[in-house]
Amino acid sequence: MNPLDLIRKFQSALPVVREWIDTTLEENRPNAVSVNTLTFAQLSKVFPRDLLSRAQVVVVTGKVPFPPLSRMGLPEFTQMENMQMAGVTYKDTFFVSHLHQTESLHFHELVHVIQWERLGVDDFLLAYGAGLMQFGYRDSPLEKMAYFLQSGFDRGVLPENTIEFVQQGTDAIWSGLSSMFSKA
Repeated sequence: MNPLDLIRKFQSALPVVREWIDTTLEENRPNAVSVNTLTFAQLSKVFPRDLLSRAQVVVVTGKVPFPPLSRMGLPEFTQMENMQMAGVTYKDTFFVSHLHQTESLHFHELVHVIQWERLGVDDFLLAYGAGLMQFGYRDSPLEKMAYFLQSGFDRGVLPENTIEFVQQGTDAIWSGLSSMFSKA
């Protein structure tokens, strides 16, 4: 299948993916806690209190929830669907495995919260999906940014305004991809 056909296919699946995300968030709302209630001191030095207050985290003991994309008509994402993930973000809420509750992982997922806020649901999903299709998980642009910043966080070396850095980088990623979506 050529890339444009795959993008069209992905775009047509967006409504069912959105519905799965909304249902998953609603089902897990009782278990979500605000990130600002956690005892991670470094996060509050990097991110403003309002972000840490609105961002939610759900700790899961089983598999971190990921949409069953293969059953949604996207078998191309089966490998991603079957990955054992430490964490994943949907909108303002991220899920982390109880085995990986590190401040570093929370930082990484907060980068994704900012990306979701910047792009909105559909554009985030399109950018993330296109990145996976073109580059694979670790080298997809939105993940690459989160891992780059996470490494900086771990070493104590971050851009002066991390949120602005994420927003500008996310805009650049979307700008590079959006022409592809207009052709689809």
